Amino acid sequence: MNEHNSPPPPASPQPSSNEPVPAFSAFERPVVRMKSPADMADALPYLLGFYPSDSVVALGLQGARRRQGGSVRVDIPVRAAWPAAAQEVVGFLLALSEQRDRPPDAVILYFCQDPEPGGDAREVAERLRPLAALMAEGFSAAGVPVHESLCVSDGRWFSYTCADPSCCPAEGALVRPPGSTSAVAAAAAFAGIQVRGSLRDLHRELEPVAREAAATLVHAFEREMPLVAAELEREGGRERLREATAALVDAAVLRFGRGDIELDDHDAARIILGLQDRLARDRAAEWLDPPDVAHAARLWRYLARRCVGPFEAHAAAPLSLLGWTAWVTSDTVTARVALGRALAVDPTYTFAGLLYEAINCGAVPDTLCATLRAERAARTRGAARRRRGRLPRCLGRSSD
Repeated sequence: MNEHNSPPPPASPQPSSNEPVPAFSAFERPVVRMKSPADMADALPYLLGFYPSDSVVALGLQGARRRQGGSVRVDIPVRAAWPAAAQEVVGFLLALSEQRDRPPDAVILYFCQDPEPGGDAREVAERLRPLAALMAEGFSAAGVPVHESLCVSDGRWFSYTCADPSCCPAEGALVRPPGSTSAVAAAAAFAGIQVRGSLRDLHRELEPVAREAAATLVHAFEREMPLVAAELEREGGRERLREATAALVDAAVLRFGRGDIELDDHDAARIILGLQDRLARDRAAEWLDPPDVAHAARLWRYLARRCVGPFEAHAAAPLSLLGWTAWVTSDTVTARVALGRALAVDPTYTFAGLLYEAINCGAVPDTLCATLRAERAARTRGAARRRRGRLPRCLGRSSD
């Protein structure tokens, strides 16, 4: 979630629940004033880039005009973890806002979950009410008033801050009534903002392949692992494996650039095993410039889904590379989803954690991109010198 560039105006007392809140104000986007809880519910997927299924979202507001600030999204935890989750969300948003600009002057809370089959949205809203109360208490204790707190379920919104049935009916209200025109959606379309589906859909796109394909992949891993282990035991074996992995990655990126959509299972397994080496992974990250970055992104997604069974944690490397390419191409939705998935399969994976933190702090990848480009250029020059050194004397430099 991007913050606005210009310094926010001075803080002011908490506005009433029907005071308009600007959305899409960052980076000169069209300003939409969210005049009602319905507007706030309608704006949420455009603010995030996806529908946040099974999520708690805290959206910071800054200044007298309550402009959009930082945001935090977490999965709705099990009930026993609600008190700890409330503290974490408050801490995350305060830390994020202070790192990027300034503490929030207010917050909008969203609790998004659809009912189970046979259930209804009002039941969901009532079940999540204690969680909403814990979140509100946490922000209040931190000196951040809650501007609005909403449950969004099955296309309806429910307010936890307003008990006036003429304004916020207890049975909820439609986020977007049939036949209505959404000013938020129109402004988002004008700004080129697209909603990418639900968070559940985005996660599903990165899940391991179906079980029927997993058996052959596990067999490929089991065949390649002893070969990799044997090479590592030989003198200079680690460097040879890095070079072999780089060659396989380069060939695969070029193949995907020509339109290929799959690899031999053994090649895929060998690349995945090779990417477990930090330097091999960092070298693979050098595929960051158009048009190759798009081909590399397809390759990382392909490889991540082929980390199956006992090798599922190996997906942290290609998922992190997918998050990296998404960040480089300004696709922060994919970047956060991919890096979140990487940390889910391996919570200790430092590369994913650092990238995720950088994105959430509003950093840009320019410096790291320049470093990787310089390393690639230096290696290319070194390879050219070595090739020249191997030329026959009659084709090389004169001895004079």
